[in-house]
This record gives sequence, C-alpha cells and structure tokens, in this order.
Amino acid sequence: MSLLKAKPKVVTQRPKVSTLTSTFCKAKALPYKFLFYILLFTQCAYFNTFYNAQVYYREGIRLKEQGQIGQAKPKFEKAIEKSAMVISRWPKSRWVDDALFLIGRSYYEQGEFHRAASYFEQLELVFPKSRFVLEAKLYRGLALLKDGKIGTARLVLEELKGIYPRLGDVVEFHLALTAIEQGEEQKGIDSLLVFVKRYPKSRYYKEAVRQLAEGFSRLKEYESAEQWFWRYFQIESRARERAELQLKIAQLRIEQGKFSEGVAMAQEVLGRYPELEEELYLLLGKGYAGMGKDEEALAAFNRVRSATARGAEAAFHIGRFYERNKDFIRAKAYYDTARIRRAESEYGIFALKRLGLLQALIEDTLKKRTPAERMFLLAEVHNLNLGEYDDALKLYQKVYDSFPESDWAAKALFSQAWIYQRIKKDSLTAAEIMKKIVAEYPKTEYAEEAKKRLR
Repeated sequence: MSLLKAKPKVVTQRPKVSTLTSTFCKAKALPYKFLFYILLFTQCAYFNTFYNAQVYYREGIRLKEQGQIGQAKPKFEKAIEKSAMVISRWPKSRWVDDALFLIGRSYYEQGEFHRAASYFEQLELVFPKSRFVLEAKLYRGLALLKDGKIGTARLVLEELKGIYPRLGDVVEFHLALTAIEQGEEQKGIDSLLVFVKRYPKSRYYKEAVRQLAEGFSRLKEYESAEQWFWRYFQIESRARERAELQLKIAQLRIEQGKFSEGVAMAQEVLGRYPELEEELYLLLGKGYAGMGKDEEALAAFNRVRSATARGAEAAFHIGRFYERNKDFIRAKAYYDTARIRRAESEYGIFALKRLGLLQALIEDTLKKRTPAERMFLLAEVHNLNLGEYDDALKLYQKVYDSFPESDWAAKALFSQAWIYQRIKKDSLTAAEIMKKIVAEYPKTEYAEEAKKRLR
C-alpha cells in the first residue's frame, strides 16, 4: 500500500492516446504511413512492457499480503526485470520515472532495502519534477531506516517533514516503529504515545494503538496493555478481529492471575470462529488450571492437537500436570508429544529439557543409582538442562548435607561455586564455598581446582 494514498500509483488500464492508437494496439491495420506505424508500435511496446511490470508488482503485493512470501518474490523480480527493460530500451519514454519507482518499490517489498534506497535516490536526482519524487523521498527514508542507517534516515525524513508538514504523521509513526524493531521498546512506546495524542485522525492511528497494546503486553505492564487493547477493540469494526482482541485481553487477565475473569471473557468467543478454537482452548486450559479445575483444564488442553507452537504448549502443560502428580511415564509421553509437535518452539524446548529431568526421576524410582548420585544428577538436570539455578543450588546443598562423606559432596559444593561465580556473578560466595572444599575435602580433585581458582 502507498503511504500517501490508499493505493499505489499504478496504471490499471491502457491510456487512450487516441482512437487511432488504441485501434492500432489492437492490431487492426490502417492505411497510414509506415513511419507512423513504427512510432505507434514503439509506443505500444514500451507501454505493454511497463504495464506487465505493474501487473507482476500487484500480484506480488497480493501474495505478500496473504503471507505467501516465497511465491511473491518471483513476481517482484519479474516487475524489476520488465521495468529495467523499459529503462534500457526506451530511455526517453514517458514511463522511465515510473519504472524507476516501481523497481525501488519491488526491492523494498522484497526486503532489499539498500538497493531500494539507491533507486529512490536515483529517481530524485534524475527526475526532480517527477510525480513520484515525494513518495520516492519518503520510501528512501523508510528503506534507510529498515537497513539500519538510522542517522541518515532521520535526516531524510526530517527534511521531508520540513518540506511537506502534512507527512509528519507518516514520519513520526515509522520512526517510533523502527525504535521498537531495533529493540528500544520503551523509546518506541513513548513516541507512539505522543503520536496518538498529536495525530488522532491519522490513517496510522489504529495501527499505533495496536502497537501500544502489544508493546505494553511485551513489557508485562498488564493494566496499560489491557487499556490499549480495549481502545483498539472500540475502533475495530470487523467482528473476527474483535473476537481476537477479546482473547488477547483474556490472556492478559490470566497472566495477571485473574483466572475466572480470563475464562469468562474467553468463553464469550466459544463456537464463533473455528480457526480461533485452538487459541481459545489453550487459554481456557490455563485459566482452569489456575482456578484448580484440573479436569476442565486437561479437557481444554486436549482439544489443542495441531503440530504448532500452540499444540506443543498444550501437550507441555498436560505433561507438567502428570509430572506434579508423580505419573512420570505419562508425563514423559506428553513431553515427547510437545517435542514432536514443534521442537523449535519455546515449549518444545522446555519439553526436551523436562524429558532429561524425568529420565533422572524415573531412574531414581527404579533405584538404579545410589541415593547421593540420584540427588546429585537431579541437581545437574536443574542446573545444566533446565537452567533453574535456585532449585539446583538447593539440591546441591541437600547432597552435601545428607551425604557429607560421599564422593558427591565435594562435587556438589564445586557445582554450587560454579553457579555463584558464572551465573549469579557473586564471586565472594563462590570463594567461600571453594575454601570449604579445600578445608573439608583436601585430597579431592575439586580441592586442587578450587586452590587454582582461589589463587
């Protein structure tokens, strides 16, 4: 979509140069001089080439908006190829600046921002009176932003805002959005707060409200996030999108521990949109679990079965339920399901780590190791597999307290020292533990290593 109008400036039909030209383009022979025919043929040829470039570009935009990025790319490449042909074969035609702009837009939509910026700059320099100069300058600034050239981009966009004050909302919105994309979440949110106050009638107002809601949600500022999601709900007219917003608000309430409120809001959407059911049942499962309604929670989680991140999360929660109830075999099966459904997702990775813990617990149940070894290995799983360092410290301490004469006691103390030094950055506590190793277990390899580190 164009940033200046609702639709990009593209030719949707062949221009009526004259009845004679239109007739000739339809290949109807006319009794005129050969030279005139050549002129008309050339005009038709370069227009047809550029017309086809625009068709490819529009197809690329349509596919991209549908999320089919891979299919969109060849369309943009074809648009670039046809536009370049117009420039090289007919450099004096009336479509050259159009072709330059279309090449820049195609590179921009593909994410090749450096190349896009260079074509927009070329258009400004070569065709300073072109009708595309304003958009070219704007898109150049945006391409530079996305290419990480923040300083140069700001200069271009601020200059543009000074020349064309009516573009102030476009510039300020994209600068705020870029701050968020660059990881400066708070800075971007502050800029958007100024934006929505200054430009309440901007065409970017609605998107700014959405970005504020999502931003506060990521910062876990739940009250502010809910406030902005409600504001978005009020200005959104599409029923399905309003249902999605209800689910987002329900999720915020569940994350705040307002389980009954979250469940009530999620239930309002129940049965309305089949494509939202998995998200809905996942939320209901979390809400019921928080309310202590285990049967309802398991029933809801079991409705989420797809090989997606949501499917992996649902299986993980079921696994955790069985693990807490000491049913390790069934818990292991659900963790394995989560891993299979979407291994690279957050909960797929969590499930893989819990599988390591469960293996240790199962072996503990089967009594394959000594009590000291089982407890130490359990601490190792929390430390190395799960990254749950506080739990690991407690278990290492338990090994030392319960089995001080075993070979595992010194190793447990050394692991504690490692966590304090490397993870918690508490060198003083780490040093105290290493002194204890040297004093109490002087003939072990851990005492030798502790001496080296103390020196």
